[in-house]
Amino acid sequence: MPKKSENLLKVYSRLKRGPVNIEILKKWIKTNGLSISERTIYRYLHDLENIELPDEKLIVTEGEKNKKTWKIEYDESTTKLNEFDLHSYLLFKNLMPLPLVKSREATFDRIENLFYKNYSKSNFEDFSIFAEQQISNTYFYELLSMDDYQKTLNDAIWCIQNKREIELLDVEYDYTSIPKSIHYPLVFLPLHILYHRGVIHLSGYMKESGNLMIIALNQIKEYHLTNIMFDNKKLLEKLENEMQSRFGITGNMNNEIYDIEIEFSEYTGEFIKHHFWHHSQNITQQENGNYIMKLRCGINRELVGWVFQWMSNAKVLKPNTLKELVVKKHHDIIESYKTDDPIVSNNSFLPNELVDRI
Repeated sequence: MPKKSENLLKVYSRLKRGPVNIEILKKWIKTNGLSISERTIYRYLHDLENIELPDEKLIVTEGEKNKKTWKIEYDESTTKLNEFDLHSYLLFKNLMPLPLVKSREATFDRIENLFYKNYSKSNFEDFSIFAEQQISNTYFYELLSMDDYQKTLNDAIWCIQNKREIELLDVEYDYTSIPKSIHYPLVFLPLHILYHRGVIHLSGYMKESGNLMIIALNQIKEYHLTNIMFDNKKLLEKLENEMQSRFGITGNMNNEIYDIEIEFSEYTGEFIKHHFWHHSQNITQQENGNYIMKLRCGINRELVGWVFQWMSNAKVLKPNTLKELVVKKHHDIIESYKTDDPIVSNNSFLPNELVDRI
């Protein structure tokens, strides 16, 4: 098959997955290692607009600033869901985060009514009953409070889609080591909805300082939506690079990137190696049966807490900076058990040394 036809088919296949604009297509092309210029993309889209396809047609709509969106519209659905498809939906619904399940119950009811209406011959109701009785989620580590959660999430999605600034007026407590030097109100440039360890966060940049901020949705108590637009292209690239340097999502203690080595006991290491922790992870088993994990990232509160999670089954080998932090925290914990004094809130892995570092 000629290269042009092959690339055209790939673009067409991407369109069948959902609506796209030129930025989405360019990112998809880069991610998939394709060599297609922006000019060629437009030519492919023009060709597809003029091709007559059975039961479907490529539609172009224009939004703000003449920004075009391409999507395929179907005259009628010829695709029937099979048993695997229905199971996939029910797994998705029953295993998704608790705040989303609770805040979108009416939506799920409408979807299931639609499924039943259109696929009654597929015994969808039997699958649904099975799901309710035999697929469960412990919701361990997930958020309980959901006051105004749906509204905040919907507003955040709207701002990201429309590249609108948000003014954060009141923010409570902290998940991600936000410095106490941050004062509100502040203008925030939202970029991503991010799900991490049972909590949905909003990530973006503070307009005035240009620093990254990742904030849990339920932390945001008061905000103001604006109609002020911002350019997100360079910020998205910057965000991706900064997130690669973090273990999890917590702000790093400084701008250094470290070569980290952690030893795990045999059984814990066997568990560790089957999970994703960081894009740089490299885990190898040693002759004595233990495992060594190597990482290249910054040091933050989340990394130190993660090491503690494995108790005596994990030991930091390098760098000394991380090793000393873990040892110091061990000593602090031991000291807290020697007296009956109340423990004091410490929102950083460096006591009394909260660095303005985000």
